[in-house]
Amino acid sequence: MATFVSFVTKNYNDLFFKRRDERSVHLPLAGSPLFIIGIVCTYLCFVLQYGPRHMLNRKPYNVLNMIKIYNLIQMIANITLFLHICYNVFLLYDNFSFRCQPIDYSISRVGMDEVYFSYAYFLLKLLDLADTVFFVLRKKQSHVSFLHVYHHSFMVLTTYCALVFVPGGHVLLLGLWNTLVHAIMYFYYFLSSLGAQNHSIWWKKYLTRLQLIQFIHLAFHFGRPLLSGNCNFPKFWLWYGFLQAIFVLGLFLDFYIKTYNKTDKSITSQRHCEKKRKIE
Repeated sequence: MATFVSFVTKNYNDLFFKRRDERSVHLPLAGSPLFIIGIVCTYLCFVLQYGPRHMLNRKPYNVLNMIKIYNLIQMIANITLFLHICYNVFLLYDNFSFRCQPIDYSISRVGMDEVYFSYAYFLLKLLDLADTVFFVLRKKQSHVSFLHVYHHSFMVLTTYCALVFVPGGHVLLLGLWNTLVHAIMYFYYFLSSLGAQNHSIWWKKYLTRLQLIQFIHLAFHFGRPLLSGNCNFPKFWLWYGFLQAIFVLGLFLDFYIKTYNKTDKSITSQRHCEKKRKIE
């Protein structure tokens, strides 16, 4: 047992303290992974166990105003980061390769900008956890699906590890896609929280389609360098990005089919009944 503990400790220290990118070690929440693991575990315990049990015999909390502010903050933060990445990576530096983009581990402006982009994106994924907390407080436990919880918790862990080991390079496109989608998504949520559900409901279907396009392109983006075999980007992270994109694409596709096929059939049936009444 002592040998096993010694082995785990040695490899843990070697991985997260000796092999990590030292440029981000001073940033809040970017140090030891134990704190991030603790946050994710607390999140899972609350949204799956303690939260639903706490709300069992209580009325839903009125957090609508808080949600409006939250959606507005998310929308502004995501579009700001999206525009910053676009401007710096594609216009200012003008050297991003979609085929294979290595990581700049230097302390140059380019290298440090990519570290701070990665850090800002990681903080946004931490903020995303509040989505599920609001569902629980409003007693909308049906929204706390496997897809939702898996995606939110794994994105926190993934973005932390990316910040520590691969801050930038080929993985930047993930942040670019995701911030764009989230900016649009939280704009939709903001409109809905203002009572515009009837006018903005059509957004949801096309927003999900945009998410599907995102994961298809990310699977191609991470899979392409694997096929070429000569990309100077860690292959583990290329494989991880490719497999995650495929897996989450499958989950979102399943959600899309179950949600919108049922909705389309319901609308068709309703229209058929209305036509029948008019004929009668």
